[in-house]
Formats: sequence, structure tokens, C-alpha cells
Amino acid sequence: MQFTHNKTLIQKIFGVWFISLVGVWIFAAYFNVFDTSRHALEVITALNWVVLSTILYVTLPKGMWSICFIFFSVVGVFHIGLVLANSVNGITDEDTLYQISRWFYNVETGNAIHVVNLAMIGFALSAILFSSKAKESEATNHLQLAYRKRLFHIGGILLGFFVAIFFTLTIASGAISSYGAYLEVMGANPLISLVFSYLYFFIGVAFVFVCVSYNKGFGYIYFGLFGVWALFAFKIGLRGEVMFPSAVAGCMLGRKGAPIKGYILLIGVVAFLIVTGIVKNARVSGDYSGDVGINPLNAIAEMGSSLRAVQETIKWRKHDNFELLMGGSYWAPFERQFALFIPQLERINIDDDGRLLNIVVQKRAGPIGFSAIAEAYINFGEKGVLIVFFLIGGVMAKLDSTATSVRNDILIGVALLPIFVTIRNSFIHVPVQVILGLILASLLMYIGYKKDDQIADEHS
Repeated sequence: MQFTHNKTLIQKIFGVWFISLVGVWIFAAYFNVFDTSRHALEVITALNWVVLSTILYVTLPKGMWSICFIFFSVVGVFHIGLVLANSVNGITDEDTLYQISRWFYNVETGNAIHVVNLAMIGFALSAILFSSKAKESEATNHLQLAYRKRLFHIGGILLGFFVAIFFTLTIASGAISSYGAYLEVMGANPLISLVFSYLYFFIGVAFVFVCVSYNKGFGYIYFGLFGVWALFAFKIGLRGEVMFPSAVAGCMLGRKGAPIKGYILLIGVVAFLIVTGIVKNARVSGDYSGDVGINPLNAIAEMGSSLRAVQETIKWRKHDNFELLMGGSYWAPFERQFALFIPQLERINIDDDGRLLNIVVQKRAGPIGFSAIAEAYINFGEKGVLIVFFLIGGVMAKLDSTATSVRNDILIGVALLPIFVTIRNSFIHVPVQVILGLILASLLMYIGYKKDDQIADEHS
């Protein structure tokens, strides 16, 4: 026991030392203490991501199945994936090369790469410092097992209900034919766009219930249902809408133990990247008959284009004198909700509220999505990125350290859903969706507990 404790301590000390060392280099390079070429910056950034991932894998109690590791990996894919692919000259897709040629080689993108490094270092450092082994969960008795089974079916039925609504709306509107048709439907009616955004959220909540409450012998029908929906949604081009709830599902299944072996996951990831590349080449036209290619680095590069959102915010500050919001975009969703009930508070028109970064980026750069790193930067600058992601890493480590139980895991899962979505979107919807998800989850669990009480009374 003492040996294991000492080993963990040594791993933490090494991890903190290495990350701090890299951090000093990143700061020095950012402030031009020494010259570094763009290619060298890309190579070192890619290596930094790989090495930090390895340190987290070895150091965190649950390794690759911890919330910290999965969140860190997803952030990295969407912000360093393009850098990694370009650093080894691995991009072969002509369209991707054309798209990135308009922004990727700018000076501001070099600055953005430094900023992303700061975020990754802050997160990894905090995750290691505050991680600890979670308490063992209690054995499940027959009443708890019955309760879990009811929640499993409640989640599955809700999943089926929301998936049915998705297919009804996409088929009726014609959005199911291609990503271009989907975007056209979303752009033509903002209300429909809002309905779909919450539909994806509710699908995620239902799937969290299925994953958390699953027990051996319950069957796989609801996992199959999610897979069918994911297949059609992915074919349309809705990758983030599939990936983020899947990542949260991985976190929830990981809290109960590794759901699959590492090599099987690796094979699945490679297959996923190949399919992602195929979907990317055909999602607008809906035509899959052409030369689709099987280079997984093309998919990593395209997903990594969320780096552009960071580059855009740097451009705003450099060339447009865009002032730091100093937390304004994080406060705006709360203020706008309070203004619905407090007459003294002014509710600024959506198009005029410069704190709503999803609207701002749409006006300035088009539909490129957004980024949690970009949001931290445009609020507090470079130092703020380090601090914000240090805090996020601490929160994730705390969640990893909490005891595993049905109630805890469901509440954690539904709260994580909108947070994962902010990896490539703005913060604006997070507070409402977290509160809504917690209320819905608590209501469903209350219904389950009421039934448990009736069973207990019958046996007493």
C-alpha cells in the first residue's frame, strides 16, 4: 500500500516538473525570448500534446477512462489536430489544404498555437495536482438493481422518443439528405435551429441515463438505438453532435471500470477517423460515390480547424481593437435570464450584445463554430487562458475523485454534456442546459425512487 502511494507521488512530481518545464519554454517562446520557426513550433506542440496525454494516462487513477483524460483528448483533437497533421505533412485532402491556406499560415495562428499550449499545460497541471483515487462504490442489492433497470429503461424510452422526433423533423424538412440541406433548414428558421440544439442535448441526457444505469444482463438495444441515430446523424455531417455525447458516455462508462480494452478502442478510433474523412468529403453534396480516401490524418486536420476560432479572437484584439470582455461572455447568459424577471435589468438585443460570442463570430468570420480556449482568451487574455483551464482541470479532477453511484454519475453526466459542447462552441447555452439537465435528471430519478419506496413497503 505504501509502495503504491509513493509510486503515485513520484509520478505526480515528475508530471508537474515536466509540465512546468514545458510551460516555461512556451512562455519564453511566446514572448520572443528566443526565435523558433513555425514548423518547430508545430512539431513541439504536437509532441507536447502527446507527452502530456501520456503523463495523464500514467498519473490519473482511472487513466484513459478518466473524465480529465477524455476531456483533454477531445480539446486536443479540436485544437491541435490540424497542427499535428501539418507538422508531419500528413494532409492529403485538397479541400482541407485550400481551406486552411486562407488562415492557417498567418502570424496570428502562430500566436494561437502558443495560446492553445498554455491551455493544455494549465489543464494538465491542475488535473495531476488535484486528482485522487475515488472511493469504492457500494455493492448493489436487489432493490438497487431493480431501480437501475427502471432508470435504464426510462433513459432508453426517452432516447427512442427524441430520436423519433429527430427523424421526423429531418425527413419532413428534407434536412436528412445532406449537410448542405441541413444548414439551409437551420438558417431559414432560427426556431428550428434552437429546437435541434436542445434535441441533441436531450438525446445526450437520455444516453447518459442508459450508460450510467446499465448493468450486465440489461441488453444492448438502447446502445444499438443510439448507434443507428449516430450513423444517420454522422452521415448528414453532424459530427460534434455525435462525438460530444459519445465522449461523455465514455466518461460515465469509465467511472464503472474500463468498458473495452485499449487496443479495441484504438482500432475503433482509427476506423472513426477514416469514416470521418469519408463523411467530410461528401457531407455537403450527399454523394459518396467519388474518391473518398482513407487517410485518418485528414479527419484529424479538419476537426483541428477549431484552432481558427482562437486565431480569429487574436485578430480581433490586434487589428480591430476588440477589448477584453473581462468575464462578460460568462456573465451574459445569467444576466439575460435574470432580465426576464427583474425589470431594472436591461436585456440587450441579441444582435447588439457583443458578449454573445456565437453571434459575434458568425458576423465576423462566418459559421466556423467557436472554442472554449478562444472564449477564455477574449475574456482575459493569455494569462486568463492558463488560469481558466487550470480551474477547469481542477473541477474535472474533483469529479473524477467523487464516489461512483447512480445518482452522482447521472448528475455529473448531464452537467458535462454542455461543457463538452463548449470545446467548439461558446459558453452562452451552458448555464441553462446544466440547470435544465439537472432538473430533468432529478425528476426522473425521483420517479424511480418513488417506485422503489412502493416495493420496499410491499416487502416490509
